[in-house]
Amino acid sequence: MLADVHYPHTDLKLLRWSLEEEHDSVVLLGDSVDLAASLPELLRLVGNEGSVPVTLVRGDNEEALGIGGVDFYSALGGRVLMVHGHQGNVANESFTKFAARLAARVSRRLVLSVYAMRLHRPGVFVVAGHAHALWYSRAFRVAIVGSLSTKSSSRPFNEQGYAILSGESLTLKVDPDDLVVSIKV
Repeated sequence: MLADVHYPHTDLKLLRWSLEEEHDSVVLLGDSVDLAASLPELLRLVGNEGSVPVTLVRGDNEEALGIGGVDFYSALGGRVLMVHGHQGNVANESFTKFAARLAARVSRRLVLSVYAMRLHRPGVFVVAGHAHALWYSRAFRVAIVGSLSTKSSSRPFNEQGYAILSGESLTLKVDPDDLVVSIKV
């Protein structure tokens, strides 16, 4: 799972690393491109020239750019729900960023816990992007998979990473050799 790639404003080294991991499909968790014209190139790249199926979950960038995609993607018989995560915004994007910046000065965990609480779905493990944070809430059963975009001062968090769902285990990673956490879903 790759979230917030923001192609072409992408950490290409991290993108290459993530694609070198063993995988049989790719789920793009929204905000995949910053320019609609970049989508075909990104899909070719992550889909290994069409040999790997790619699912695009629609994020707020896709909505703004008029790009299609699915609202969510389910795995493991519906026990895992993958969303972009803009559904966790409070009021709107601008207010959410403002509030997150202020609250993060006090507690990063508090900000991400509120976000996880807003994304929580009973009986389902939720995997999301949008926050550009790499984090897991055991209490709310929500994993936030980080970002593959280049860093930006406009975001409260700029944590890079990606996720791999293998069997019933979700692994959050920063690079192929750096396991952040492995979670039984």
